[in-house]
Amino acid sequence: MSTHLVKHQKLTKRQMKEDPLVTAAFRATEVWERFGRTILIAAGGILLLALLVFFVLRTRAQAEQRAMGDLFRAQVALTQGDAQSAAPMLKELVDNSPGTRAARDAMLLLGDAMMAQRNPKEAATWYQKFVDKAGGDKTLERAGYLGLGAALEDGGQFAPAADAYAKSAERSTSDNDRGRAMLSEARSLMRAGQTRKAVEIYQKTATLPGAEVPIKDAANTHLGELSVTAPAAP
Repeated sequence: MSTHLVKHQKLTKRQMKEDPLVTAAFRATEVWERFGRTILIAAGGILLLALLVFFVLRTRAQAEQRAMGDLFRAQVALTQGDAQSAAPMLKELVDNSPGTRAARDAMLLLGDAMMAQRNPKEAATWYQKFVDKAGGDKTLERAGYLGLGAALEDGGQFAPAADAYAKSAERSTSDNDRGRAMLSEARSLMRAGQTRKAVEIYQKTATLPGAEVPIKDAANTHLGELSVTAPAAP
């Protein structure tokens, strides 16, 4: 039996070009030679941007954490009835930590602090600022408009107070919250001399399907009082 020796032949340039793997390697080398520097610069830029985003987010998280601690201490003071101590703490928080959730919530508490110090005008300013920072969150807006209504009512601005209470009612997720806001709205309308509109709100409150009995009873009681005092038709 004879053995045939097969000599290894070198690939010709044409054969190399026809080979897919070799072709891909050549093309990759060519691309790298032409654009390698640009690719490295782009990759470095992306890495730098990623690091920048990481450190910005980390800094914001740390700032938010510190602000929440300050907010908690001010809230404790306010809960204990020390509005005079809580107010400057809250103002400092708003000034030093802008853009944080804690600073936003501090605006609502500042409204409460001003109301506790019988300063409804300034309280209304802070409640409005809180609403403006709520970002469309209906739960936050409901609380802000409720406080705004109370501040305006205490300040003798009954028609604007009724409007604020109405906005709070619109953003309520339960008939109980809605009914309480509507009772305040109707009361403010009465004080503004808008009796007919107040009657309409009381009637709507009395028929809220999910409202508790005390809320409906309060609406019906006011309707009864208004029917007694209303002038008789000619």
